[in-house]
Amino acid sequence: MEEFSFPFQPYDIQLRLMREIRDCIEDGKVGIFESPTGTGKSLSVLCSTLTWLENEENRIETELNEKLKKIQADIAESKKSGASWEESLKLSLEAEKEESEVMEKIEKRKRLTTRIDLAKQGMVDVSRKRKAPARDADFALADDEPKDEAAPSEEYHSDGESGSKLRQDDEEEEEEAPKCLKIFYASRTHSQLEQLVDELAKTRFQPRVVTCSSRGNLCVNEEVKKLKLNHLINEKCMELRKNGTSSDKDKKQKTENGGEKKKKSCSKSCEFYSSTQIEDLVNGVLANKLKTTLQVSKEGVSSKGCPYFASRKAVPQCQLVLLPYQVLLHEGTRNAWGIDLKDNVIVLDEAHNVLTTINSLYSAEISEKSLSLALRLIREYNAKYKLRLKAKNLLYMKQLEQLTSKMLIFLNSQSKEDVMTMAQLSRNLNILELNLFKLATYIEKSDLCKKFHGFYLQSMRASIDLKKENEKPKLTGIQKLMVKKEEAEKIKAEEPPEEVRPQITVSSPLFSLKSFIDALTNKCEDGRILIDKTKDPKYRYILLNPADRLAEVVKACRATVLVGGTMEPSELLVETLSRGSVGPDAIRRFSCAHVIDDSQLLAVMIQKTVDGKPFQLTYKTRQNPETLKSIGRTVQVLSQHIPNGVVIFVPSYEILSDLIKKMRETKIMEQIERKKSVFAETRQSSSTMLSDYSTAAKSSRGAILFAVMGGKMSEGINFSDELGRAVIVIGLPYPNKTGVELRERMRFLDSQMANGGNMLYESMCMHSVNQSIGRAIRHRKDYAAVYLFDDRYALESTKSKLSAWIGDRTQRNLGFPEIIQKSNAFFKANGGSS
Repeated sequence: MEEFSFPFQPYDIQLRLMREIRDCIEDGKVGIFESPTGTGKSLSVLCSTLTWLENEENRIETELNEKLKKIQADIAESKKSGASWEESLKLSLEAEKEESEVMEKIEKRKRLTTRIDLAKQGMVDVSRKRKAPARDADFALADDEPKDEAAPSEEYHSDGESGSKLRQDDEEEEEEAPKCLKIFYASRTHSQLEQLVDELAKTRFQPRVVTCSSRGNLCVNEEVKKLKLNHLINEKCMELRKNGTSSDKDKKQKTENGGEKKKKSCSKSCEFYSSTQIEDLVNGVLANKLKTTLQVSKEGVSSKGCPYFASRKAVPQCQLVLLPYQVLLHEGTRNAWGIDLKDNVIVLDEAHNVLTTINSLYSAEISEKSLSLALRLIREYNAKYKLRLKAKNLLYMKQLEQLTSKMLIFLNSQSKEDVMTMAQLSRNLNILELNLFKLATYIEKSDLCKKFHGFYLQSMRASIDLKKENEKPKLTGIQKLMVKKEEAEKIKAEEPPEEVRPQITVSSPLFSLKSFIDALTNKCEDGRILIDKTKDPKYRYILLNPADRLAEVVKACRATVLVGGTMEPSELLVETLSRGSVGPDAIRRFSCAHVIDDSQLLAVMIQKTVDGKPFQLTYKTRQNPETLKSIGRTVQVLSQHIPNGVVIFVPSYEILSDLIKKMRETKIMEQIERKKSVFAETRQSSSTMLSDYSTAAKSSRGAILFAVMGGKMSEGINFSDELGRAVIVIGLPYPNKTGVELRERMRFLDSQMANGGNMLYESMCMHSVNQSIGRAIRHRKDYAAVYLFDDRYALESTKSKLSAWIGDRTQRNLGFPEIIQKSNAFFKANGGSS
């Protein structure tokens, strides 16, 4: 217990896991750790990593002080030595240089300590305070004309020309913030990160902790939040910050005759973008007063400080940085947050999702509708602003128009191709002369998406105004003159102020186009372009090779801990790491047993139905009415011997629908419902369904929940105690091999390694199975039965891919009467009754 300051007496497997993680970090390796849910995984990871962090900080401090003393002693000794003055001077200069380097490191650590002390005292770090943006009160727009926000940038110079000004999220340069050694802890969802803070509170550790989240989650400006879409929120945030701190009210200026006239001011600024209030929030984080996004956001509202920028500023000095996958695994987002991985440790929780997440983050799509609208807007934009664009920048705009036009023409052509490499797309579109890297850079650095969004809104409003104008009755010239003044006064009186006018929150199509162009700049062999010409024609770019993207994260840090409740099968992950030049010697693997005793788990393979027939649920057999009837009958007999809640997983929503339909037709469902309440997951399942099931499962009558492997109920849901006294997994959820995307992924992996495609196919299936099984037995005193209903589970090739804690305990080759007998004995021994 003292070794890792675990808050409770650790079980042997928890102690082994913590030691394995610590050794992995010490050795600077990539660790793949499987720790079943209910074994205290989160606490084990926190205690092991934070113990290492604490020890490493002490070691560095001690080493630096000892090294400084030794160097100073060597300098003093060199002055007393009888060596020649040349040799003595050389030794002295080398020692002084080394002393200077050590002193610099010690000084950086002192600066960090000073910064934390200031935070605890609630003092703003004036030396690092952001300069206040320039106010707009002293300038008037020429002729009182509003600034055209859609106009092309005059500050962007292409191809590195003199005067090039790149887009920056924060314009002001600040003194580099002091940094500390840290743990980056990433998970799939924000709720999982919030739960981790709760787990941290159970320990003695009190690291400085911050959560990285999007503007959408952290923004407290209601005007910005209502835009909903993340890229619109980002652009609006930048726009408000760029406007500075000018008053929201219309300013007045004197006219020549002494009167006053309204001056049109810039758009309103953000009241929360205040450097002093942001620093106050940073102090709250560094002083350990604000640990969660909710706490930071609430404090941001009351103190008028921006939680997003406060969180970003706190990252360098925080020891535990919590972040969702997309912040850590996406290069652009990682850089925007200033995430420095060097010498630090990464923990990736639920790491069986890592490869899928990387593929998703670097994929993109654009529809025919978006292309059509984008082309129209680009042409209108070029026509309006061509005289204001520099020659090279006008060339980029023409290239963007050309690319969009050719993509649209090909999508509407009679071509039968449904998959292309980047080279094939370039040939088919005849865009070999286009440099997509320079085009993508131009779009990014010139703020083109933001300008096009403004231009898009102008176009939308103009269309609405034109439609209203066309709906008005036709008047003669005299009639127009007579009503003109009356209408003008009426409009002026009824026109709402700008801040309450309804905003158009539809995304400009250029955001989708930019994402697709960015995706095309990946290595040619790493991705494919899918052409979908069905009901909603579109292009899709899919990343096939996540190896390089994973490697750039893994290689940048000291050590990486990949941990999850169901990491097996992990061969595909290991193979992907190897393609990213992370060899087998650099990988450490460890699989935890469960904390429960053997008496708390009954794991059985049901190879035959209740009527004694061998059973496999395949694409062919699932369409057989007799197969569905046999499944229903088996479930009906088995469920009578299971108390409380039973969760039944099937491979797909289609199979679930067919199964329930057949069970109702044959009256089997009616017989089940006499004994237990029945619930079924759908694609649109409401949150109340799970609550209703929980209530019914805890009753003496009990309940059955039909769910889908890979669906909402199969991952992240806790079916502990009475909610999941049994999990029945029916069939194997193999994906559809005929799907274009899966076909291309398998083909790519086959080109990289022998049997690579089949490895992916098996991995996708068995991860879903293991996740579904893991919904039951969620703590040390829990117990449950697991039934694997398909004779293919008895095959060694399938059994070996089950999580170790379930695979080693699973019984096979049992007749149905024997399974019923063992079930009765199991629940009786554990205090249940069937």
